[in-house]
Order: sequence, then C-alpha cells, then structure tokens
Amino acid sequence: MWLNVYSARPSVHTTYTTSVVYFKRTAEIEFKYTYSCASSKVLMETSEKLLKAWPIVKWLDDARWSIGASGSLIPGPAFASLDSCSQILTHWLCYITDQQRPWEDVWRMGGPIFAEIVQQYKAVKVTKEVLDLLRSFTISREPEKVDRFQSHRQKIAGQGITYTPRFGAHLLSIARTLCILTAFKGNIIYYLSNNTPFILSPSSSSDDSPTRRLVFLLHILSYDEVYNGLVSFHNQREQFADDLEQRYYNIIKLLQTLPSLERVYSIWLPRRFHKRLWASFRDYVKPGSYHERIFANALAEVGANSLLEYLSKERRQVFYSLELPGDSWNTAFNQMLFDNKVNNPQDLRQYYDRLRSAGRLSEELYPEQFDVSFDFAPRMCDRNEVSLCPFIGSLKLKQYCFERSGNGRMCPVTRILCGYENECMPSECPILSGATEDICTGCSFKIT
Repeated sequence: MWLNVYSARPSVHTTYTTSVVYFKRTAEIEFKYTYSCASSKVLMETSEKLLKAWPIVKWLDDARWSIGASGSLIPGPAFASLDSCSQILTHWLCYITDQQRPWEDVWRMGGPIFAEIVQQYKAVKVTKEVLDLLRSFTISREPEKVDRFQSHRQKIAGQGITYTPRFGAHLLSIARTLCILTAFKGNIIYYLSNNTPFILSPSSSSDDSPTRRLVFLLHILSYDEVYNGLVSFHNQREQFADDLEQRYYNIIKLLQTLPSLERVYSIWLPRRFHKRLWASFRDYVKPGSYHERIFANALAEVGANSLLEYLSKERRQVFYSLELPGDSWNTAFNQMLFDNKVNNPQDLRQYYDRLRSAGRLSEELYPEQFDVSFDFAPRMCDRNEVSLCPFIGSLKLKQYCFERSGNGRMCPVTRILCGYENECMPSECPILSGATEDICTGCSFKIT
C-alpha cells in the first residue's frame, strides 16, 4: 500500500524524483511512527484509567444486582400466573418496546398487557392466528400512528390499562417473534433449546462464543432486518400478513441449513452491539437478577440440560461475552471519564480485550458492568456532583459511611451515587479503603 511505482527507464529527472520520493516516504514513515507513539500513549492513559475505574464500577454493579435488590418489574395477576417460559417471553416482548419510552410505562403498563397476550398465545396453532390475536389486543388510531395495546381484564385504579410503543417497528418485531415461535410450540426457550447444536458448535474465531451464538438466535428472532413503515395491525393487515409469511419461511429455512446459519452469524458477529438485545439477555444470566432464576427454571422445563450445564460451568465466560447495552447515558459517562476515547460499546470491548489478554484485569471484571452509568450519570454527572464523585477522588463520600456493618445496615453511599439499596459491606468498599481515584475531569465547569 505504501510502495511507490517508479519508471524503469532512467531520465534526467530520475535523481531528483527519487530524492523527492525518498524524503516524502521518510516523512510519512516518521509521521506514522510519531502518530503510533502518540496513539500508544493515549491507549496507555485510557487503559490506566480503566484499570483504576473498573473496581469502583464493579462495586456499584454488585450493589445494583445485590440479592433481593431486584424484583419483577411486571405487576399483575396475569404475569404471576405464567409458567417460567412464558414469563421470559413476556419479558422479551417488553424489552422490544423499551425504546424512547419511560421505563415505568414499558414494564408497569406494557408488561401486564403482554402477559395477557402470552396467556392467550398458548392456544395459537398457526402463523395466521398471530395477527388476529394482536388485532384483538390493539386499538387502531389515526393514520400513520402506532396502534395502542389494551388490556382485556386487568385495571389500574379502576381504569383499563393501555400502552403505545414508540415505533411501528416494535409492532413488527413482536409479530415476527410470535409468528416464528409457532414452529417451536410458542415457546422462546424451546426455540433456543432446539438450536443447541448451533449454540454449542466449536468457536470459529476469538469473538465467537456459545453466549454470542445464543444471543444471535434471539437477534434473528426479533430484530434482524426490521424496518419502519408498518404501524397498524388493523389498517395494514395485508402488509403485516405478507411480511410475517415471508419472514417465517426465511427463518425456518435458515435454521434448517447450518452453513447458511453460520454465514449469517459471521456477518452479524462484528455488528452485534444492540442495546435492547443485550439488555434483555443480561437479565437472564446476571447474578442477582430476578429473571436469572426464571431463565434457569425455563431451561429445565424444556429439558435444555446442555445449555444449563454450559451456563453453569462456563459462568465466567458468559459474563465476559456480555456486551455493554450502550445508550446515551453510557456514552456520555464514558466520554467524560475517558476523554472521548471510549465512545461506544465497541470501544470498551476493544480496551477490555487488550487488557485481559495482557493479564491486567481481574477475572471479576467485564464490560457489561459499566451499565451502572445508566443510574450514575443522571444523579452525578448531570448534576455536577463533583464533591461526591468517586472518580475524582472525593473525600466527602467517606463522611457518609457507617464504617461498620451488621444489624442490616444499608449502604448510604451506593444510595447517593446510583439509588441502589444494598447491605453495607466494609470489606468490599472502595470508599473506606481509599480506592477512589482522581481520573475524571468531565463535568467540571471551567472558565478560561
């Protein structure tokens, strides 16, 4: 790529031309060397910051997922009555619509309705019935506006529950998901179990893993090639029907042709970073998550013993494979903390892989833990709480510590930083041990 092509025939300009090219190439080489050194310095600085920040992030993440701290976000008798596999499907449908909507609406309004849909979905036998089911649970609105979901039986304060997804693409994802699953007993866990040979195939690259193969199957179930334009099961019934028929045929054929499935997977693997996809799956394997136990029960119910064994024996590798569900909070937090050198989940993964391969990271650390910024950034960064920030070496935080545990004392510091309620554990506390680091300058207000 760097080689210049010279004329084979000498001329009176040969010496001059050669000199110019030589010095040009020398300058280019020197520039590349200098740039490389500068890049290495940036990499070293960012890596060092990561090494200092990650233990604090892990401590906050442990508080977020402390046992008993998380529960089901979906209220109501319909969800409570579902078996484990159906509860996972309900949770999955909620996450499809968890985009540019208040999370309270997604889970407390949408969740109970999706639970009712899943209840009735069990009786669906063919793909055509899926569209009829969804029509019965939705209200058509003005042209070009997304259908509104409505509950049949459940109420809040005497009023029927309604919920409107933000985008029509969410309706398409939901319909495709339910349609494809009719080939797998209407069971999302059976769908995964049925494709165990693909999931547990030998890894084909350093990026490959059974965890990512499992997540890929969820991707093609709900998110692959989803587009905007369809917004109503009522006003666009024929268009929905045509899409569902074609999608069902394509996915079933793909799943039955392993070489084609491997090819599509290899294309997806470098582009795997999808927020709602990883946020959903994270809930199924994260220690302390309400849905971790449900997911394990669901796998046991369908006899997915090989997957259960993998998730149990390779637990640490599962965590390593989880990707940060990147959103605006994660991006802003990481850009401030790491001087715009970590701008997305892909960047964080690259630094993580380098540090881990060099043996510089504890086995307890992995990229998904940085999702605590979803709670940290609004409370700390947006409010410019410099005096309380553990990434600015704050000494004020220590004033809030009990400095001892017992008698069910709760940690006030994690409550201040992220809103998490968890038991005070002095032996694991970086605030008491003085492990806070002055590494962030992001939210400081500077006048020059």
